[in-house]
Amino acid sequence: MLKDISPKINEIAESIALLKHLAAGEKYADLKESLNRKYTLSLQGGLRKFALLERIEQNAENVLQNQMDEIRYYFSVNTADSTNDADISCAAIPALLWEPDMELEIENTRQLRDYLSKVSEETYCEKFGLLLHNYTEIIYFEDEKQTITAKEPYAVIQYLMKMDITDEEKWKLQRIFCDRNIHQTKILALLERAGAVLKTFFPQIEELTALFLTYWTDTLKGSDIAAFLQKNKAIDIPENPLGFHMRPSVINPNVISMQLNMDSKKPCGKPDYFKLGILFGEDLHVSTDYGEKDDAYEIYVMQALKLLSDKSKFEILSYIRDKAAYGSELARHLHLTTATVSHHMNSLLSSGLVRLKRVDNRVYYMSNKDALEELLQYCARILTGKD
Repeated sequence: MLKDISPKINEIAESIALLKHLAAGEKYADLKESLNRKYTLSLQGGLRKFALLERIEQNAENVLQNQMDEIRYYFSVNTADSTNDADISCAAIPALLWEPDMELEIENTRQLRDYLSKVSEETYCEKFGLLLHNYTEIIYFEDEKQTITAKEPYAVIQYLMKMDITDEEKWKLQRIFCDRNIHQTKILALLERAGAVLKTFFPQIEELTALFLTYWTDTLKGSDIAAFLQKNKAIDIPENPLGFHMRPSVINPNVISMQLNMDSKKPCGKPDYFKLGILFGEDLHVSTDYGEKDDAYEIYVMQALKLLSDKSKFEILSYIRDKAAYGSELARHLHLTTATVSHHMNSLLSSGLVRLKRVDNRVYYMSNKDALEELLQYCARILTGKD
C-alpha cells in the first residue's frame, strides 16, 4: 500500500491560494491573532512560520499591486458564509480546468499551459461543466451529483444559467468559458508572477516543509491517515487499499483538505489525497481539543453559540440529532441548496459539533452530542452556577 508524505508544495496550488488570499484582502497578522485567541497557542515555531507568511504577503502585494483588479476578478471566491473559504472555488479554477488530484501530476505553469493547449473542445466542455458542480461548495456531495455529460458549449451554458449564484457571477463565468484562450493567458500570467514570489522564499519554505515531513512521518508511524482522522477529527472514512498521498500547504497554513475516492461501484482507481496546512503539528493539533476550560474555551463557546443562533444550522443539528443524514437529504428537508448546506456543514464540522462518516459513495453527518452536551453544561454552570 502506498503511503506517501511529500515535503514538496505544489507551485500551482500554492500560487492559486496566494492569489485568492490577496483577492480576499486577508492578512496573516489577523489570522495569527485569531488562532492565538481561539486555541491559546504557544505558537513555538508558529511565530517563525507566520513571520515568513507575512513576508510572502508583503512581497506579493508589492509585486502584484498593479494587477489587483484582475486578481480580484479571477480569484475572488463566491461565498455568502463567513467561514474559512480556502476550499471554495473561484473563476480561475474552471478556467484552468484545475482539479485537486492534478496536483500530483502538474507542478508548474509551464506544464499547465502545455496541458491546456492539448485539451479538445469536447473535453473542455466536459471538464468545465464538471467543475461548475462544486463551484460554490466546500463539501462535495458525490452521491447526488447529476453529472454533466455535455459535449458542446450550449449544454454548459444552460447549466450555468441555472446555478445558485449571482447574475454577475454567471456572466463572468460565461465570458471565461466562451473566450477561454484570452482568459487562460491572463490567469497563467498571474500564476507565473505569484509563483515567482514564492520562489523567492523557497529556501525558507523547504525548511518548514521538511519539518512537516518529519512530524507527520513520526505521528502516523506508517499507519493510514483515515484511522488518524477518525480518532482526532470525528471523520470516519474507510481506508483506501491504494493508500494515500499527503502534501503540505504553506499559503493556507490552518486548512485541511482532502480528495477521496468515492466510487463504491468499482475498485479504487487512485489513492486518497490529503493536504494539510504547515501549522498542523506542534503549533496546532489536528483535534483542536477544547478539553481545558480556559480563556480559549470561553472564546470557542462564544463562537459555537453564534453558530447555534443561526436558524439553518440549528435545524440541521436538530435533524441529525438521532439519525445520520447525507447532504442532499438535508438540502431537500430544509429547502436549501446543497451549496448552502455545504457552507453550514463546514462551520459545524470546524467547531466539532458534527461528526462525518463515509458509507460507500455517500458522506453522512451526525450531531456530536458529546460536544454539544459539554458546551451546554458549561453555559449552565457559568450562567446558573449549577453543574
